[in-house]
Amino acid sequence: MIRKILSLTIIAFTIASCSTSERVIKQDTSIDGLKRSKKRISLKDKLEKEYQNYKGVPYKYGGTTYKGFDCSGFVQSTYKKALNINLPRSTREMQKKGIVVPKSKLRIGDLVFFKPRNTYRHVGIFMGNNMFIHVSSSRGVIKSSLKEDYWMKYYFQSRRVF
Repeated sequence: MIRKILSLTIIAFTIASCSTSERVIKQDTSIDGLKRSKKRISLKDKLEKEYQNYKGVPYKYGGTTYKGFDCSGFVQSTYKKALNINLPRSTREMQKKGIVVPKSKLRIGDLVFFKPRNTYRHVGIFMGNNMFIHVSSSRGVIKSSLKEDYWMKYYFQSRRVF
């Protein structure tokens, strides 16, 4: 019986000594940091999931479904499904939402706008590392780099809507 009590006391002491107050403080700090990074990760994961669902869906003027998308239809659908955010249907109307963000301050989920011609506008969703998802008229739903010459030449503005 004494041996049992002694064993239980040693086990209890060992468990109690495994977590020092310094560790707890470090854990609290890292947990707090983890919560912030999880928000970013979950946002990117949600957008990435929608991208994977739509990847390769062809371009279709006025399209808003798996049968085909135009750029604003893709962005509108992705924002609704991934983030539960309603955006206007047209690129021009999307340009009026949220706040303008400098290209150097882009965050995952920001809208990136391009103006290849005066009458034509294009929109995509920034995914980090200079990449954005959008609908190409020749390749459908794809990822592209903001550093590609074409996109650098026609970059117009970015907006944060959430």
